Amino acid sequence: MSYANPEVLAFYKALPFNYHRDPQEAAAAIRRRDPLQAYPPLRALLGPGVRLLDVGCGAGWLVHAAALFHGCDSLGVDFNPTALRRAEAVGLALESPARFERGDLFAWSPGAPREVVTSIGVLHHTDHCLAALEHIAARFVAPGGHLFIGLYHAYGRRPFLEHFRQLRATSADEEALLARYRQLHPLKDETHLRSWFRDQVLHPHETQHTLAEVLPVLDRLGYTLKRTSINGFAPFEDRAALLDLEPSLEARGVEALAANRYYPGFFLFLAQRSREVRS
Repeated sequence: MSYANPEVLAFYKALPFNYHRDPQEAAAAIRRRDPLQAYPPLRALLGPGVRLLDVGCGAGWLVHAAALFHGCDSLGVDFNPTALRRAEAVGLALESPARFERGDLFAWSPGAPREVVTSIGVLHHTDHCLAALEHIAARFVAPGGHLFIGLYHAYGRRPFLEHFRQLRATSADEEALLARYRQLHPLKDETHLRSWFRDQVLHPHETQHTLAEVLPVLDRLGYTLKRTSINGFAPFEDRAALLDLEPSLEARGVEALAANRYYPGFFLFLAQRSREVRS
């Protein structure tokens, strides 16, 4: 069974997420700074020859960064041909060895499982986020390998969504919504800005989640939670204490809006699979 959403595919065919005005600008943005610096627990796993798979790779920024800055054997999969054409064009501009394949994550197979599997901002756009998480965790990650996932947070995302719902209630049109988003997230490349705006404000389907929802899936499949952005990726001993922190993400969203600062209400987690794989 596939939980891929056809409305999501049509939406991203029109303008994929994180899409610059041309491949050269996208390549220059990657060259200027390794975008994986934002994810210290992930970077610590990367190195020459590490087999990385990015599920829902879009225009390929993560796959190219892993290949260029860290020497990974990088593969990206996405069901959007528009995004994949751009990913390949950016690869030519970068002379990147990263590879890309088209496929629905519920039907596609990576061949051999990979040491590092990532999926950032993707699974909550399927029709069943937790089923998508379980699918890739069970089938794509090698024994002893790592899974690095980013999802919208049920508490953290709420202020942003409510803010734009209120603007719509005042009859704000798309250009007015874009003007407000520009105040929060003033990207210089207009195409890039609109790709983020559409993804954040106009998206036809998204769901929001918590670490508390995710942990039973990880436990069932024999994963150990290693790090999460909920506590700033700090070491932890008590998972219950992490869950107690989750409601505080809503206050972060409120504070960001008050300061005219972009905060998407997002959380990430790194988990390691047991070397004894459970069926």
